[in-house]
This record gives sequence, structure tokens and C-alpha cells, in this order.
Amino acid sequence: MYHYHLYGLDIDSELEIPELRAMGAKGSDASIRFGEIEEELPGAVKPVRWLQHVGNDCLMTVQGVGRFLIREGREIVIDRRVDRSRDRGQGAPISDVRLYVLGSAFGALLHQRGELPMHVSAVDSGSGVWAFTGPSGAGKSTMAAWFHGSMGWPIISDDVSVIRPSDPGPILYPGPRKLKLWSDAIDHLGCRGADLRRDLSNTEKYQLFLDEQECPCASPLKALIVLERTDQEPVLERLTGLEAFRVCRRSVYRPLFETCFRKRSDFFQEIVDLANRIEVYRFRRNWSLDAMSEHFGAIDAVIGQKRLREVG
Repeated sequence: MYHYHLYGLDIDSELEIPELRAMGAKGSDASIRFGEIEEELPGAVKPVRWLQHVGNDCLMTVQGVGRFLIREGREIVIDRRVDRSRDRGQGAPISDVRLYVLGSAFGALLHQRGELPMHVSAVDSGSGVWAFTGPSGAGKSTMAAWFHGSMGWPIISDDVSVIRPSDPGPILYPGPRKLKLWSDAIDHLGCRGADLRRDLSNTEKYQLFLDEQECPCASPLKALIVLERTDQEPVLERLTGLEAFRVCRRSVYRPLFETCFRKRSDFFQEIVDLANRIEVYRFRRNWSLDAMSEHFGAIDAVIGQKRLREVG
């Protein structure tokens, strides 16, 4: 049995997950185990071909990988048989299994717990945590890596973090201690000699594992910046009202699961509360790596001004 701490949860796991930091045994908030899973959940709704859900349980079937049963926000069961003729443990490569456990399976588990998994990269500016969001390839991880390397700001989390609506304020709970960077960004940032491993997605993206001595705690979220592309000069603008709501809404990780496990009215109210409690921005820039220092400096200037006002 392996023990991990992730998204503010203590996890007991039969699956070894090298992407996570091993911990000493503690009380368990959730568990990961292997088992045999039926192909159908009795009475389940099937919103898409690969997903079934009933109550607070769901079953994901991944072609060529296996089945994943996520129960009550407390358990992930893995069946590696890709068909009935195979014995448990003789299915897809274990790296493929980990990819889906750390992705959609945990996304479902977090939604079952009534939490908000956010698809963001985040750094601590010294005046609060600033998080970056946007579609895949928008540069979330690259921006976090730049601020970490150039400004010395600690990286709180990358890819997915979690907000608990039950907290008195928007607190960001970190995910795995790594950055996902494309090969060209690694070269531009000078990270080629660091602890790099090819990403589980088998693309030209790599995981940069961070110094374990820097492991962050959950931290208050101050601002969320959505990244967009433009051919013009970089522009950072504050968003409010409906625009801020939409940015927060689109930042939620695996939103399909939100419709399975919570009332739409409750979920929308949680997004409204989040948008009202943090600062929300849109940052448009040219995505050239050569202009990175110049463009990202525009955000640093805004953060610096806010820090001076707060101190003053």
C-alpha cells in the first residue's frame, strides 16, 4: 500500500504513482485499489458512450485501458482487463492506467466530493496566489515556470488544483509537484538538465519534477488570469460580472462530471461566489517564446503595484 497527499486529501493506494510524492501512512480520505468491475452500473444514466453514473457513483470505460469505478468521492477501483477474457493485471501499460487515474478518475472523485477542481497553473507572488488558465497550449505552465525561474515565485500547483466551496475563502489546494512543459519551452527556459520525464500522454510534452523541499501548502487564491492569443501588443485587463463568471466557469476541470453529481443551481452559485471573491483578468499576448520576458513583465508590473498599495 502506498500513501500520498493530493488536493488536500490523504490517499491510500494499491497503485504506485511515481508522479506523486510518497507520504507516511495517515488516516485515509480516499483510496485507490484494483478489483473486478462489472460492465454496467444498474440503473445508470449514460450521458456519453464511455461514462455511466448513478447516485454518487460513476463508471468510466476506456477502450484498450480498462474500467474505472469511482464511488462516493472516496474510492477509485481499477479493472485493467480490457475484455472479459483477460485476467486482472494483464491489460494496458500501467503508465496508461496512471494517466486516467490522475486525470478523469480524480476529476470525478473531486466533483463527487462537492469540490471545484480547477484547470490552472499557480504561483505565489508574495501578495497572494495568482493562477493562470486557458485552453490546452495557452501557456499556463510556461508562464508559471517563467515566474518561478525569473522572479523566484514558488509554484503552488500546475495543471489541476482544487477549491473547496465550504472554506470561508477561496483556498487553492495543490496537485502533483510537477510542471507540464512542451519541448521548445523547456529549451527556452533552460530546463533541459532538470528532472524531466516524458508526459504520460506520449506527446512532445514533458513533466518537470520540482524540488520536494518546496512542497506548498494550501494557499489563498488572489487572482485568476485567462490567457488568450493576439497579434497585437500584450494587454492585461480586469474582468467583472458575467465575463469574470465565464472565465471561472471555463476553468473548471472535467465539467461533464459537474452535471452528474451536483445541482446546476448550486454549482453556478459556487462559481458566482468565486468570481466575486477573487480578481479576474484577461491577458492577451503573442505566443512567441522569444517575447516571453517582455510580455510576462506586464503581469509582474501589475502584481508589483498591487503589492505596494497593500503594503502602503
